[in-house]
Order: sequence, then C-alpha cells, then structure tokens
Amino acid sequence: MKHIFRGINWGVIMLFAIGGMLLFQSIPEDIIALKPAISFEELLEEGTQVKAGDHVSGKVPYVFDTFASEETYTQYKDGSRSAGKASGMYYLVPTADAFIAMKGRQADVEVLDGLIEETWTYMMTGEEPAAEFSMDGKVEVLEPQLAGYFKDYLRDELELTDDVIESLGEPLVVRYVNFTACWVMTAIGFALVLLGALLFRRGYRLSKYGSGLKRAEDLPGTPAGPEF
Repeated sequence: MKHIFRGINWGVIMLFAIGGMLLFQSIPEDIIALKPAISFEELLEEGTQVKAGDHVSGKVPYVFDTFASEETYTQYKDGSRSAGKASGMYYLVPTADAFIAMKGRQADVEVLDGLIEETWTYMMTGEEPAAEFSMDGKVEVLEPQLAGYFKDYLRDELELTDDVIESLGEPLVVRYVNFTACWVMTAIGFALVLLGALLFRRGYRLSKYGSGLKRAEDLPGTPAGPEF
C-alpha cells in the first residue's frame, strides 16, 4: 500500500482531476452526437417524437416568436453583481403536435428575428421564408421558470387552454452544442488521464523496485575510494 501512496503526487492528482472533469463534461455530449439526428423538418411530420437526450440538427424552417431572454452577469464576493449582458433568446418552434422551445445564441438573434417575421408572412401569404438558420444541438427538459414562460405564451398569445397545455407534456428545448469541441475535450481528457496513469506507474515502480541503476561502488572495476 505504501508504494501506491508514493506513486501518487500532486501532479498525478491534477492530471486525473482535470482529465476526469473534461471526460465527465464531454462524454455525455459525445453519446448524443452519435445518435441519429432528427431534423427540424422531421419535427413537422406526424408521428415524429422527441425526448430529452435526443440529437436534433439541420435547418430551422419556421420560428413563431420569443418567449424569454437570457442574460449573463458576474457575481462579486460582496453580493453585488455586474450589469447583465444579453446572451440569447428562447424561441417557439412549431412541431407536428405542438411546439418545442429553441435556445438561440446572441449571435443568432438577428437572423432568427428575421425568420420570425418571414414565418408570420408565410402564415398569411404562403411565401416560404428566405432566412437561413441551422442548428446542431440536443433536447433537454426546459427549466421550471422557463417552462412557466413557455406555458404563459401558449396561454396568453396563442389562447390555448390549460387542459390542452398540460396534455402537451413537459416543455422541451433544443440547445446548441458544439459537438466538435466536445470530441476535442474527450481526446484531451483521455490524454491527461493516460499521462497521469503512466506517471503513477513510474512512481509506483520506483518506490517498489528502485531505479534499477547500480551504485558506482557496485560497478565492476571501480577503484575503491581513498581510505582515511
């Protein structure tokens, strides 16, 4: 047991900790990336079902409206916080059965706002939207507060009854995921864990067997040191 403890040092611990954290964050996303993607067009087809953990990807043909916005801020130690900075909007996307939420990044807000206008024009004139927007992401259950905003919009703006809203089930949201970055994180995580394992093995073997190098006085033909 003592050799195991001697093989562990702060460098090994840090490699395992950082590598493990990267793997913990990225592997669930990698699993989603490996699933066959459901397109937004397929969501408009009867019989297409989505659930939390599904992979959704492709062009978004229609967007109805926004129902919530998102801001980021910095919390300081004294309890105060910085001014909020807009970081995206939550949109209502139609499906064959009802609606699904979609989180748009702040960089995408302009094109998505244009797609909203073109969607309503399509509803009135039949002219297909020209705005192009695509997303690759995963499906999650919408957080309780956002789910409340989602239901409020269906109730207040689309005039759906509470019974109909409840029959739709848990509100879901499609969130953007950079799956390429996740694969890179996974590779780095595995590399750090492997390096930590090699360093641990080296330390363990040195503790248990020594370096394997003979001391100078043990080498053949080495003159004895002077006697005093």
